[in-house]
Amino acid sequence: MSRRVGSPSPKDRIEKGKVAPAYCLYGEDDYRREEALAHLLDTLLPEGARELNLDQLRPGEPESGSILGSARTLPFLAARRVVLIRGAEALSKQEQEELLGYLDDPSPTTSLVLAARRLDLRTRLAGALQQKGVVLRFERLVADSMKDSLLAAARARGKHLSPEAVSLLITLAGDDLRQAIYGVEKATLFVGEREEITPQDVESLVGESRARSIFQLTDAVGVKNLGDALGCLTKLLQNGEEPLAILGMLARQIRLLVRAKALREMATPSGEMARALALPPRVVETLAEQGFSLSWQQLAGAFHSLYRADVAIKTGRAGAPAVLHRLLWDLCGA
Repeated sequence: MSRRVGSPSPKDRIEKGKVAPAYCLYGEDDYRREEALAHLLDTLLPEGARELNLDQLRPGEPESGSILGSARTLPFLAARRVVLIRGAEALSKQEQEELLGYLDDPSPTTSLVLAARRLDLRTRLAGALQQKGVVLRFERLVADSMKDSLLAAARARGKHLSPEAVSLLITLAGDDLRQAIYGVEKATLFVGEREEITPQDVESLVGESRARSIFQLTDAVGVKNLGDALGCLTKLLQNGEEPLAILGMLARQIRLLVRAKALREMATPSGEMARALALPPRVVETLAEQGFSLSWQQLAGAFHSLYRADVAIKTGRAGAPAVLHRLLWDLCGA
């Protein structure tokens, strides 16, 4: 999450009576973005006043109604009205121009809240939001931050995650913190009164065969074994694994290879590498060997292939299984 260093949080400002005309929460980390959005809505509009004073709209959906019409409507039996625009990255040019005009003369009793996975900071609307409102960014956590979040989630539930269980949860969830936190919640219920959550507990919840297939897929990509990689992908898809989740796991694997390669080139001791990557030493040694065998140009090409696959799946240009098969061909250098 980003805002100016030393500046008060939106909640602090609101509680002091300083309400911005607009808020924009964006970034790939769905879990932290939605958590912050919930806190913001709680602060702007108490639960009892929401039924008549909270409009949730999506660009392009006919039933959503007029954004400006909602923003100009006076609150009913409350001090404030909130207009929440989800999927704001899909706003049309016309809608963006209308919002620009609105921000020049916003309603004093309405808070406009935009939520999006992406925000093009080059647009005039993004500039106006940063100048006249509050913009909060939620990027995906790096491994260390994600590890800390999972340990904190376990502590809040009276549990302790073993280091191996943390690594397994992160591997299974890829970059999806929400999915990893959900794994902690399930594991908490699974272990009952027992305090420690082990990797065996996590495997029992997700299924040993699924966990094994995921590790086999990432290992096969690491050593550029196309046959094994395609076989693991087929098994995961047949077992109902979400294509974007598989993509996230592959993206995390490439990022780990990049970090391991960089650490090895700096002659970092294996113990420090393990701590930096938040992984067991034996896993780090494997990653370091795999990363060393790849050139920086090959790793850059892998990131480009991941990006193209992400766009293709999210825009529906091609079937997700076909996109993932093509991606494995690219990553394995076939």
